[in-house]
Amino acid sequence: MAKKFEVTILGVNSAFPVHGRHPSCQIVNFDDRLYMIDCGEASQIQVAKYKVKRNKLDHIFISHMHGDHCYGLPGLLTSFALGGRTEPLMLHGPVGIKKFIDVIIEVSGAYMPYELVIQEYDTERINEIVIHHNLKVVTFPMKHRVPTMGFRFQESITEYNINPKMISKYGLSIEEIKAVKSGDDILRGTETILNSTLIKTPNKVRSYSYCSDTVYDQALVPYIVDSSLLYHEATYLSGLEAIAGERMHATLGQAIDIAKMANIDRLIVGHFSSRYSDTSVYLEEGLPLFSGLLIGEEGNTYSV
Repeated sequence: MAKKFEVTILGVNSAFPVHGRHPSCQIVNFDDRLYMIDCGEASQIQVAKYKVKRNKLDHIFISHMHGDHCYGLPGLLTSFALGGRTEPLMLHGPVGIKKFIDVIIEVSGAYMPYELVIQEYDTERINEIVIHHNLKVVTFPMKHRVPTMGFRFQESITEYNINPKMISKYGLSIEEIKAVKSGDDILRGTETILNSTLIKTPNKVRSYSYCSDTVYDQALVPYIVDSSLLYHEATYLSGLEAIAGERMHATLGQAIDIAKMANIDRLIVGHFSSRYSDTSVYLEEGLPLFSGLLIGEEGNTYSV
């Protein structure tokens, strides 16, 4: 049975918390372990509102140091302390995030009864982070006004399902069955039985790519290609490409172009400008161009 792999949106607006929307924050659930992406203002309020299980949240990933993506961290981290957390917490982010957290803890006198492990990354490099024996996160560079990275959550197959008919056909031993499940071929003297002939057709490997604040950038395509689900910022509707470019953001049409170039069927858009009180205008414009368009809605969960 495939492990659970889904994304819940907690915050989907750009800089300001308006129109009932909040700054960026998401929860990735893989096999009932939770991973937070970005932590804008009110993230801990949204965590409580949507009943996110804090004790299952072990890793937080911050794409860049703009406030609408990280100003919720101090409150969330100290709330963990007040709640009696003792399990370690990993915080992944760009260079500068450790100083940001250390200064806040120092000047506020916050008591941290759990180990907070902060890992900083060069956002211009590709970094691979193994966070689960079946899941890794790959960071990749994005173009914004400050150092920014995107994230690709990629599952891996560590055990293959053997075709029961092949066990009897080839008289496989227990040791051979274990080898097949690990992905190995079977060697019998000079004969090789290929693993591909012994296993069931594996499910497509699932992946979720997250592109937060970024100018329209075709260089993203190789990093997100063939993702099962993509989140790409679409701060503005089409027609505002000049403003988007100046502010190093993207439009809906540009996000759709990136999804098409990357051979992606399902696209969630978000980071909406405060000028749009009703995000249904994104569907009106985008659905005729891309049938797999999804509008990010807070509280909604999307299967990967």
